[in-house]
This record gives sequence, structure tokens and C-alpha cells, in this order.
Amino acid sequence: MTKRLRENHIAALLGVALMKFVFLAGSMAVALLGLAACGSMPTAPLNAAPTLTPAQRAGDPDVPFSGVITAVGPATIASQPVAKGGTLIKSAYRYRHTAQLVEDVVGFSITVPGVQAPAGAPGYYAGTFRAFGPRGAGEPSELWCFLPKVVGGKRDSICLLRGSGGVAAIAPTRMNPWLWTQFSPATGSFDFTHAPVFELRAVDIPADLQIEYRFAGWQGDRARVATFAGGREVDTTELPRQADGKFVLRTVAGTVAFSPAPGKADQAVVAIAP
Repeated sequence: MTKRLRENHIAALLGVALMKFVFLAGSMAVALLGLAACGSMPTAPLNAAPTLTPAQRAGDPDVPFSGVITAVGPATIASQPVAKGGTLIKSAYRYRHTAQLVEDVVGFSITVPGVQAPAGAPGYYAGTFRAFGPRGAGEPSELWCFLPKVVGGKRDSICLLRGSGGVAAIAPTRMNPWLWTQFSPATGSFDFTHAPVFELRAVDIPADLQIEYRFAGWQGDRARVATFAGGREVDTTELPRQADGKFVLRTVAGTVAFSPAPGKADQAVVAIAP
């Protein structure tokens, strides 16, 4: 099998992706390809939940995570100047799509044998990622996270990137499980399970779901803002200065504007944007 054909086959089988770039875990991918050649690859379960529609996944393209979560209740907005590390705006949130496992999720890799998430575990939709390969962008794949310990499992959480076949990739466990932007094997080794079988339904996610946007300082003519979910950092972004000298932050909890505090250039003062 040629190198190019092998790469195409791996990408088609696994659907392991990043939003922007993708790197497959070489040794594990080759092992899975060998099993496929021997007829050992599972087929997609017939009773698996259907993929979400584009309308169900859609959010505001100008508001990060709006396709995944919705703010709950009024937001808390800083009323005093904010120093580096201080919170500009925060809010409780809920996931737009939740689910419950109706079958045990069983490991597929030799490194994750046995049940990884018992039936009954609640979960939530965490985003859609697209594979990039030699022939360009592949089909989008959904990332679903489940909470095994809620029903007696060993893991606190497990996030699974659903492929078109009968396996799913376990997203790196060192990442923040509550909100995702992108991931690769550089942030943890990929392991695989049999494809999860779940039903879309309203379930309680037993966690203190809070999203925070913290001031991370100035970077030249830009402002840096760190996003936190569940008390853990998700990512840090830079905002350009607007014509009026302010910086505009669009969030699921609303839009705020901020600028250097008068007489305190290392701090930011927040105002509700019009």
C-alpha cells in the first residue's frame, strides 16, 4: 500500500481532526489500519444517535462557543478596574445539546480495555471538528463528552470524536473537557473506543458550569483575553483596538467593551457595549 493511499485510508477510517490542522497518532493509526485490513474493524452501530443538523450546530459566527453553549441568567460584569487575571465578564451556562449513553462505551485500543463509560452516563455536545487530509477537508465529526463517574464509572469525563465508522477517538485528557477549540496528539496520545451509542435527551450535567473571560494584559496595540470554563483555561485570544480606542468582547453572555483604566494603564475598565 502506498504512503498516500495509507494516509487517505486512515483519515477516512478514523475522522480524527482539528478545526485548523490535524496530525494522526502514527503508530495507533497504523495498528487500526492493520485491523481494518484483517476485517476486524467494527461497523457503525445501527442504533447510534444521528448526527446533528447544520442548523442544530449553528451559532453566531462572531461569538465563540455559541454553537455549543447558551448563557443562563444575568451575566456578572466588572464594575471596577480589572487587573491582569481579573474577570471582565462571567456567566453560568448550559449545553445546547445533551445526551445519555444507552450502551456501555467499550475501549477499542489495547491501551484502553474494557468499559470506559457505563450506560446511563450523561453527556453533552462539545463541538464539530473537520479532518484535513491530502485531498482537502473531510466531513465534519462531532465531539461528545460523557461523565462516567456519575453512574459509577472510573473516569471523571471522556470526550469522543465520532467517526463515520465503528470507532471513536478519545480526545486528549489533558485538555479542558468543558469547552474545546482544537486538539492534536501533541496534547496527549490518541486512544480509541467503539462508537458511542446514545440518545439525545435533556439531562442534568452535574457541574458548576461557569464561563469566564479574564483580562490577560496588553500586547502592543491589542488586548489579550483568556477564556475559562469550569475554572480551567480554554484558550487566550487577542482583540484589536477599535476606532474609538476601545476593545470589544463578544461572548455568549453578552457584548462588553473595555479600555485602559484612566491613570492605571495596566488595568482595564469595562462598559456594556451598545
